Amino acid sequence: MTYIGFDIPPFPVFIKGGDAIFNKGTKHFKRVFTVFDLIYVQSGELYMTEHERSFTIREGQYLILIPGFEHYGHKSCGKDTRVFWTHFKMAGAFSLHDQGNENWSEVQTVDGDFVEPSRFHFKIPAFGECIHKDFVEKIFDNLVSMYHQTPDYPLRQQIYFEELILHLQKESLQIPSAAEKVVEETLRFLRKHYKEEIKMEDFARELHFHPDYITRCMQKTMGVTPVQYLNQYRMEQAKRLLRTADHKISSIAKEVGIFDAAYFTKVFKRLEGVSPLEYRKIVSRKK
Repeated sequence: MTYIGFDIPPFPVFIKGGDAIFNKGTKHFKRVFTVFDLIYVQSGELYMTEHERSFTIREGQYLILIPGFEHYGHKSCGKDTRVFWTHFKMAGAFSLHDQGNENWSEVQTVDGDFVEPSRFHFKIPAFGECIHKDFVEKIFDNLVSMYHQTPDYPLRQQIYFEELILHLQKESLQIPSAAEKVVEETLRFLRKHYKEEIKMEDFARELHFHPDYITRCMQKTMGVTPVQYLNQYRMEQAKRLLRTADHKISSIAKEVGIFDAAYFTKVFKRLEGVSPLEYRKIVSRKK
């Protein structure tokens, strides 16, 4: 496996990002690019060759294409394939390695003090699978959202991108810990039952863990509480329905497990920056 090595600070620089669909029977064009191109597959499969190495990028996997290496789609998609893509460049030099970092002690090279920052050497897998798929896709949503076009949005995109790079480094370091296994079970339960009225004690009893322990595991691993994640996941499903179905807002709220339409609108606006109706108008214009 190839790992991309680089020193931080500064972080790599975000240039541009977006989402796209490769329709069945189409493939990526051939080119040699001057910057890095990260492609993440949300659904379907994408077939890419870079520098005479072929990859099948499946759902939840990503490939970082290296500047100066020719890349192209060597096979047409067998079904419609949704991807996120991100172009970025290094602020300094980068190197390619056959092995990555084993633990965080190898990542942090200098411990900062009062006048000098801490320094790190990241080694990101050029090809990998995301353990926390929903968390990664939320970052991509923030990166490419067209309805967040405020004057400071380009600065926020850099922050989201840095969060993505940090997450990819952390996921590559070790076998999932006990806390991460608890989180995996929690996410599986929440995704399965999000349409229902879920209480903390319900899934704590189902998973045989104390609610406080589950919350600590979630915050340590993902930076959010179970309730925060559930709301985020419900809003992602709501956005899908707002894009694809002409249902009333109250009906969509119930479809994602929130039975108070006013509360649904409040949560949606807090997380997405616009109301459900405004979001529907924006995506309708985009079509």
